[in-house]
Amino acid sequence: MSVVAGLALTPIPAQAAPVGTGTIEGTLTTAKGDPVAGVRVQLSSSAGHNDTLPLVFTDEAGHYSAAPLPAGRYRVGFYFPETMSTQWVPRAARESAATWFTVADGRTTVVDESLFATGGLDVTLVEPDTGPVQEFCVEAIGDLYLKTGCTTTGTVSLTGLPIGSYLVTATGGTGEGVKMAFADVVEDSVVPVEIQPW
Repeated sequence: MSVVAGLALTPIPAQAAPVGTGTIEGTLTTAKGDPVAGVRVQLSSSAGHNDTLPLVFTDEAGHYSAAPLPAGRYRVGFYFPETMSTQWVPRAARESAATWFTVADGRTTVVDESLFATGGLDVTLVEPDTGPVQEFCVEAIGDLYLKTGCTTTGTVSLTGLPIGSYLVTATGGTGEGVKMAFADVVEDSVVPVEIQPW
């Protein structure tokens, strides 16, 4: 009798409720509203397991659609390998400053974004004894941004840099070591930067 009673009182393990899925979609544009194609969408889930989320890129119209996504909260970013940077929504350089978006079962959450305004740098290297250098390489390092380039013609043109301040370093020419200068990238402008050894 007591055995039967013991079995009757044994709790049945609760079954985990199935998690529904939804979609995040939107459009990525430049600061002036033009579509941006071929950019990888970076999704970050509050539940973790980000490596299991779908790999998505913007199409020719700048549109993207990420599905199926387990219901929950997500941050959305756009990764740029040229500058080794991610722009998080809304216009944040760091993920910690990004907004959480909720995905609900059977629903579509729209997340549009426009890129930071950009400009460019035209970098030249001048040696004190020999003048302009034809062959050299540069790195432009900004707040979470990095872009590189090399030249054999005397000028490295770096385009698509988010506006802000950059440390520009150059290697090449005569002598050893790295030469550097500071420059500000201005919206829709190409700023000339002449680097001379210190």
